[in-house]
Amino acid sequence: MKYPEFRALEDRNGGSKADDLLTASITAFCCLARPARSDTQQLEDLAVPLLALASPRVRRHAAAALSELPHAPKGLILALAEEEVDISASLLLRSPILTPKELIDIIGHKGLGHARVIARRRSTDPELRNLLHSFKDTAIENALEIQSHFDIGDNEEMHDRSNAEESPRLRETREALKALMRDATLADDSTLANRLVDAALLDQTVSFEGEFAIALGLAPETARTIIGRGLNAELTIALAALGLSAEAAHLVLTGLFGLVHKDLRSLRLFIQSYRQIDRDKAQVTVDRWKTAENSQKLRQKLREMAQDYESGRRRIS
Repeated sequence: MKYPEFRALEDRNGGSKADDLLTASITAFCCLARPARSDTQQLEDLAVPLLALASPRVRRHAAAALSELPHAPKGLILALAEEEVDISASLLLRSPILTPKELIDIIGHKGLGHARVIARRRSTDPELRNLLHSFKDTAIENALEIQSHFDIGDNEEMHDRSNAEESPRLRETREALKALMRDATLADDSTLANRLVDAALLDQTVSFEGEFAIALGLAPETARTIIGRGLNAELTIALAALGLSAEAAHLVLTGLFGLVHKDLRSLRLFIQSYRQIDRDKAQVTVDRWKTAENSQKLRQKLREMAQDYESGRRRIS
């Protein structure tokens, strides 16, 4: 497996060789459209021994990057799923590799924290659901109740519904599911970059939006617009204005939108273009957003004053 292109994602001023090697190898594997069995075995042989040496942040990145891959190495997925919940959450939620029996074993090994995340996963397996109910935990019961509103499996009626009817329900349920993870233990990182990376990789969009808005000094509504629904220039500029490295920006985007760079060329172009962004110029753009925000607030205030004035005139007359 070749991965020299991904060395550009490393922070040369910090991080261990294990971090460098694990990040590069997993990112390279994710860029393979159809990995051969030998590629999968090679990644497992390389990555599993590195987990004990790698930092929590890099293990979290590994779990997020592999969380939706149907061809990820089974041994590596199981090892990451046994990590603490702030690392393993994305896998426990989404990995198609994990079977109900394996999820039951993980709960038996790790306990309530992992069970709360697994309860948010769509599954109709009766044995798994019975085990989750046995905790008699409010967060688990809420998650299972939300899942019960879904017709899991092949349901032709759901496919026949219009997008207008389906979308609000899906959005509401997604937000409710995210709310159940707000009490998950986050790593005690002091830097802004680590806080944003943690929030993004833990699939806590609400938490990320809050951190992002505070860091930029913008209203939550403006921050939400900048984040959007996928990789966009405004979000990239904002991350550069905050001083995030290319690696940190890549991790944030992966956490928010999944694997946004699906081949070596697109990832290489992202790194090159991101590093060419001038932070001062990016900050000027952020300042323009603040100015537009303030102008909108001023216009709204003037409208309210005008309405109050007209109301007063009508009362007097």
